[in-house]
Amino acid sequence: MGFVGVTVFAPLRLVHRETISPAQLGRTLCTEVAEQVPYWVAVLTPAERPLLTERPTEFEQTSMTFVLPDGLHRRRVLLLAALGSAVSTWQRNNRRGSSAGVLVDLDLDNTQAVHPVRLPSIHSDALAVPAHREHLLDEVSRRLGSVPNGGRDYALTRNYPALASRAGAQIILREDARAEPRRDHAIDIGITVTDAGTVLARITWAVNLHGIDELIRLWSVAVHDLAVTTTGSSAA
Repeated sequence: MGFVGVTVFAPLRLVHRETISPAQLGRTLCTEVAEQVPYWVAVLTPAERPLLTERPTEFEQTSMTFVLPDGLHRRRVLLLAALGSAVSTWQRNNRRGSSAGVLVDLDLDNTQAVHPVRLPSIHSDALAVPAHREHLLDEVSRRLGSVPNGGRDYALTRNYPALASRAGAQIILREDARAEPRRDHAIDIGITVTDAGTVLARITWAVNLHGIDELIRLWSVAVHDLAVTTTGSSAA
């Protein structure tokens, strides 16, 4: 029997189409996947204000290096917490802020199982308070831990009407700084943890996205502030 192609919505901000196997289609209709739909509806609600008014066609890129405390999981949490704080601060400074949090697509295991997470919206000024830093890290860790089935079924849940037409994240963070950036997000971030305990970050953005230098600076400062909190602590 030949392969039967089934078209589904992919979990990206600008929808394109992928082909899945009959086995994947069967899993889409199983109870376990169907029960995840309300979770993903909550993550995608409310829709974020668009960073761009049209699909990007040209991109620029830069790289930076972070020195972070030991513990791979804690590094991921720290980088995401700092990114959420930086983006929310950046958006507020440009009168585009939202108290609903920052929606980011993730592929932290480099498995192509891209799924969104909504990061807490905490202004960078709040990171001066140790209790706020600890709360932010704990909350991001909790949200990552609550993702059903590690996000592996998210693409399948997009078949359901409640999710099929919803806009996704405009920022993606992946665990591979050398991978080719995606072209369907306004900002694409790849990270690689080195044996020396540093994190290499490759940031790619649409050329018509203004203020990216400010965002990168805010992320760097937030990473430094949060690293102070985790220095000497055990990995989560």
